[in-house]
Amino acid sequence: MMRYLFAVMALILVPISTASAEPVLKVINFTAVWCPNCRILNPRLDEAIEAFDDGSIERVDLDVTRMRRGASPIERAEVQMQMLKLADTHQAAYLWDWYGGITGIAVAVAADNGEPITCFMRPMKADEIEDRLNLARILAENGKPGTRKPNGPDCPVLK
Repeated sequence: MMRYLFAVMALILVPISTASAEPVLKVINFTAVWCPNCRILNPRLDEAIEAFDDGSIERVDLDVTRMRRGASPIERAEVQMQMLKLADTHQAAYLWDWYGGITGIAVAVAADNGEPITCFMRPMKADEIEDRLNLARILAENGKPGTRKPNGPDCPVLK
């Protein structure tokens, strides 16, 4: 009887979760309130990421709204530093060198090492983004670091 009681208590005390503990993929999204491309891309990203309700994908917004033209150099530098620190906490600070200050682009990176896997831009529909996220997630979970590239175009390096 005691064994049964302990077994029942263990089941009650151990949380049952269908979500993974940590994401395997992070979507680093370069966005701003004033960005017309972002108004199209962001809802599509949201819709695509919602399909992964297991916690395997995390969206990280690098919001450069305050870097708009006319902002003081001090304010621009402050925002840049904040975004660089945020990107660095997700092992993606190098992306700031590529896209810092540019908006309307998102990059899926492996959560374990920040390796870029695929990119998303305004012309992509939510189902296309979801398909690419699924492939990127599979590559992040099963691919060896340095080899997680899908077939198709790589992320553009702009700088």
